[in-house]
Amino acid sequence: MKIERKFRRELHRRLLAWYRERAADLPWRRSADPYSILVSELMLQQTRVATVVAYYRRWMERFPDLFTLAAASEEEVLRLWEGLGYYARARNLLRIARLLVAEHGGRLPSKVEELERLPGIGRYTAGALASLAFGRRAPLVDANVRRLFRRLFALPEERAAESLWEIAAALLPAAQDCAAFNSALMEMGRTVCKPRKADCPVCPVAGLCPSRGQVVASRPKPPPTPCAESAALLAEAGRIWLEPSREARYRGFWRFPSFDPDSMRNLGEAACLWYSITRYRVRLTLFRAEWRAAEKGEGRWVSREELARLPLPAPHRRALAMAVRRGSSGEMPTEQDEARPGEAVALAETVR
Repeated sequence: MKIERKFRRELHRRLLAWYRERAADLPWRRSADPYSILVSELMLQQTRVATVVAYYRRWMERFPDLFTLAAASEEEVLRLWEGLGYYARARNLLRIARLLVAEHGGRLPSKVEELERLPGIGRYTAGALASLAFGRRAPLVDANVRRLFRRLFALPEERAAESLWEIAAALLPAAQDCAAFNSALMEMGRTVCKPRKADCPVCPVAGLCPSRGQVVASRPKPPPTPCAESAALLAEAGRIWLEPSREARYRGFWRFPSFDPDSMRNLGEAACLWYSITRYRVRLTLFRAEWRAAEKGEGRWVSREELARLPLPAPHRRALAMAVRRGSSGEMPTEQDEARPGEAVALAETVR
């Protein structure tokens, strides 16, 4: 696709001016450290900016550089990532840190082709790191940029992804402006040229866009599929029973065992909450329980101190915190009482 030089210059001028005036003040934008940009880019994959900010700050406080991260255990890394989801990202960050420390002196490579060889780094993330962390003229296309290009160049939905990358490469400005330009493209797609409703009246490139005022709101997502999950809170001598998760998404995590009426006695509901995952809306009920026999299967008793360190699925930690508060007040907590990610749980209060 041929892009006229005049159009390209005007697009650069408008987008860069808009970005310098309106760019969100995000913590990773205050640093030129490639490691901090790597962390933010992996956290931002399939996750909203507002959600990432607090996790990013906690992460950088605990793991300020590749060397600190490389020395951590996977359990510790997953615990800090707990609640952010898509946990392969955390495992990949740890693998990257260990690889770079062991073989590259703790330095992140700057070339796209070298970055793409790292675990969990695809074409988009490699382009983002090369341009944002190292100032290279590297194109990038994420979901926000893809949507922006389709509207700005009136492209059909079926247009091949490769053509979007060709457009991104053709639009690149000089190296000194590349990081700001790529950031502006993503910021535009995220805050102005949004999926369900484009805010054309405030768009800085509306005068260049053939889709201005013609963007039709996309169809609403289908309602989630409801389902139920029951888990058992088994307590003994100030400890609780946890088992290793068998779910692929929670590999390396610990969790409450599923409630099994054949091997456990139900001592009453301890907590109940709803959570969403992919296309499901899950009702999680945590029952206080005790074993009917000595046979317990795979798992172990965990102390209060260990519980604070071990990674749990976020809904399970929230359910435990709700059970703790219910045990303290005698009343069933509501959804509004749910724990914040990382909230410490007073385990002793769960045992009566």
